[in-house]
Amino acid sequence: MSLLTLQRQNEHFLMKILLRAVFILFFVAGFSAYDSRISSANFNENEILTENESLDIFKILSADKIFRLDSLINDFSIRTRFNGNILVALNGHNIFERSVGYADPITKSFSKPETIYQLASVSKQFTAAAIMLLKSDGRLSFDDLITKYLPELPYKDITIKHLLHHMGGLPNYMYLTDNYWKKETPPDNEDVVELMASHNLPVFFKPGSRYDYSNTGYVMLATIVQRITGLSLNEFLQRRIFSPLGMRSTYVFSTADSSMQKRHIDGFRALRSGYARIADTRNNGPVGDKGVCSTTGDMFKWDRALYTDFPIKHEILEEAFSESETNSGKIVPYGFGFRIRELNEGKVIYHNGLWEGARTNFHRYIQQQNTIIVLNNTSIRTNHELVRLIEATIGPSVDNNPTETIARLAMEEGAVSAHEFYDELQQEHPELRVNFRSIMEVAAYLHKVGKTNKASQLEEFCTEALKKEA
Repeated sequence: MSLLTLQRQNEHFLMKILLRAVFILFFVAGFSAYDSRISSANFNENEILTENESLDIFKILSADKIFRLDSLINDFSIRTRFNGNILVALNGHNIFERSVGYADPITKSFSKPETIYQLASVSKQFTAAAIMLLKSDGRLSFDDLITKYLPELPYKDITIKHLLHHMGGLPNYMYLTDNYWKKETPPDNEDVVELMASHNLPVFFKPGSRYDYSNTGYVMLATIVQRITGLSLNEFLQRRIFSPLGMRSTYVFSTADSSMQKRHIDGFRALRSGYARIADTRNNGPVGDKGVCSTTGDMFKWDRALYTDFPIKHEILEEAFSESETNSGKIVPYGFGFRIRELNEGKVIYHNGLWEGARTNFHRYIQQQNTIIVLNNTSIRTNHELVRLIEATIGPSVDNNPTETIARLAMEEGAVSAHEFYDELQQEHPELRVNFRSIMEVAAYLHKVGKTNKASQLEEFCTEALKKEA
């Protein structure tokens, strides 16, 4: 058999697995993160899995990865002095959460799942989301010039889309606040606009001609939201995103707003021995480039919402998750508030953050619906390494681990369908192993929660399959 023929057979088999998995994902109630009310015709209503039961089963099938993640985090925290919260989701299921070390390393207060962190530049996706919602409302166009909403600015050729993609070329607003802001109270977004208008610093480059990461651009976008709606960025996001999604621990914090209560933890600078608390600076007044504060749990709610049509329509999200181009046609891997990269298994939509002790990561693996969230409030440079290690631990995808696919088939289509798939697997790819122990553990769990028909199908499959192997 030629190498080309073998390659084509492998591709054909993997495609069959993928199509079968897609079919199951669409119809199986027990493994749907948002709709656990649908049931296969093979079982009665009493066999419908609840959302919690679905999660418990998925954790059983992912036990090996959970164990490896736990070991990884233990070793990593000892080696690197990591402090923070971590959430890992597979196929849309939150399978792993850990709070590591201290929320306050000086007072020795421990991190907890409910600990709120400053998201730093991970905030930019929410500023972009506010702009996208206003586009859906018909209140702006991405191609609008920013001077339509900020007429006092001396920058005439910059569009909203330029700012979303970091192609506006605006000068650094922090230079202005650090050198020209003389008041005791921190400046807010409107104060930044006034500084930019009065000092008229030149742009760094012709708008659209190149990419240059710009905090100023996202402060301007947040100000446009405020001017159009008459609401602060926090008020708008609370009404349209945070409250509807149940993100009760998420808010936009500005030191320029004296009415705001600080609920997030401080940032800390790691010293050779110990830590130093980082005080809020004047640049914590402007928001849009930073300022959103949240938990890993709330960020996972946001992650799940981005797979739906609410609060942002799918067609607009498609644009947000797409690369951009400069005027000369150079591809830039940045959408609307998200960076973009490709792995072997597909597109990753992500952003990292760094601001006054806060180090944050929000990585979404679209094809697999996997998610990695890391929130850290110390200046120790460990987050990126941790994300890479987690990536290596949770891969590969379900296509190369058929245990979950077989379990789904047995539960929703019956043991016969599971046997057919297993026979194909044995013939075409005998090197791929099925974890019968995990399947029997799922069966035992289903008996415990009263889903006896599903449990019986799993047991029947395992009994027959193991007979063949004997």
